[in-house]
Formats: sequence, structure tokens, C-alpha cells
Amino acid sequence: MRTGQLECDLGVLDGAPGYVPDLIAAKREAEHGPFPPGVAARLATDIPRLRAELETAKDESKLADRPSDQAVTALHDLIIRTRLG
Repeated sequence: MRTGQLECDLGVLDGAPGYVPDLIAAKREAEHGPFPPGVAARLATDIPRLRAELETAKDESKLADRPSDQAVTALHDLIIRTRLG
């Protein structure tokens, strides 16, 4: 939200906690498996701080609250074309 850019690769986000690569690796290995050792405790500490940062970024974002009608229509059309093959 700070940059207005969409980044889907959590591994490249600036300011991400150092254990994010471990979480990504664990997710790839076992979709519903346990957290790596020690991560649950760190998450319990970090989640409130990260949520507050996200709320601040949302409040300060210059991004539109809603997509334009044109963007919604274009996305709808893309989904339909993809589903119909």
C-alpha cells in the first residue's frame, strides 16, 4: 500500500520479519503442516505490530478505496475467458 504496487512474492518485501523465508519454505513443504520451531511465538509477538503497520499504511494510502468500473469489467472478462478456455 505504501508504494501503490502489488507484490505477490513475500520474500522480496522490504521490512518483512526475518523468519518470512522459513514460513514460505514451510508452506511449500506442507500446506497445513506445523510452523517451524519458534515461529509461532514470534508470530504472536509480531502480528499486533504488523497489523498496526498495515492499518497505518491503509489510512495513508493514496490508492482508491474501490477499483474503477472499467477495471472490474476487465477482470470479469479475463476470468470468463480463462474459464471458458
